[in-house]
Amino acid sequence: MPASAPPRRPRPPPLSLSLLLLVLGGCRLRAEPGDGAQTWVRFSRPPSPETAGVFQDTFPDGFLWAVGSAAYQTEGGWRQHGKGASIWDTFTHHPLAPPGGPRVANLSSGTPPPLPPATGDVASDGYNNVFRDTEALRELGVTHYRFSISWARVFPNGSSGAPNREGLRYYRRLLERLRELGVQPVVTLYHWDLPQHLQDVYGGWANRALTDHFRDYAELCFRHFGGQVKYWITIDNPYVVAWHGYATGRLAPGIRGSPRLGYLVAHNLLLVSARAQAEGHAGETEGLWRGQGKWGN
Repeated sequence: MPASAPPRRPRPPPLSLSLLLLVLGGCRLRAEPGDGAQTWVRFSRPPSPETAGVFQDTFPDGFLWAVGSAAYQTEGGWRQHGKGASIWDTFTHHPLAPPGGPRVANLSSGTPPPLPPATGDVASDGYNNVFRDTEALRELGVTHYRFSISWARVFPNGSSGAPNREGLRYYRRLLERLRELGVQPVVTLYHWDLPQHLQDVYGGWANRALTDHFRDYAELCFRHFGGQVKYWITIDNPYVVAWHGYATGRLAPGIRGSPRLGYLVAHNLLLVSARAQAEGHAGETEGLWRGQGKWGN
């Protein structure tokens, strides 16, 4: 009769798990009131004399206290008063499935359907609440407010046809309210919300033809708002637009392209930004707008 096998000894946990348990066992995971104050001890001696004022809650004269937003994050009113659809409207209304994943839930397997996508259809409804939202700026006591103009709100199709008067009126009302509060506007021309029409017709920023359309849009903004705006930003974070919009597809318009496509879009965005700045400075010399033309991108 065969000999019985010796009883199996339990295997020791992996070394990495043993080390983790050792560390956790030697650490106190529960903090006591006041423990967090020790975090700031390391800031008692700033690394350089130049930073001493910042760590002591003082800031240089002329420091600009500001808050910021983007049109799609706050405005809502996505179909009000003639506004056109943007790529973010489309992206949130029809989200892409993850790579290799099903587009719909398998109801027969008992998997619950996904939650409805979060959209900016209403957001904080800033389009219909200019006074309410700007009162928050008064409460905060800021000196500058950065916001973006929705391209599709002033040019529903990108640049073809007449501009949307209601959209222009909204931004004019916002700028007048900021002037009443003594808050300087910092205006971003493009914060990721390309008119969907330009995406459908040209393939978005992958097509250099958009430089002409952006020029028309920027010139419209300079003509209508230049007298009220000192600080302009052409494009917010072009890296995110190019890479996550056209290479990884994580953000609108959700194109899962090649790295080469991402670099091509980045190149076009730089061309657009440079051209818009040139148009703005040319407009200043020709009297098209009266802003002093402080630029960023």
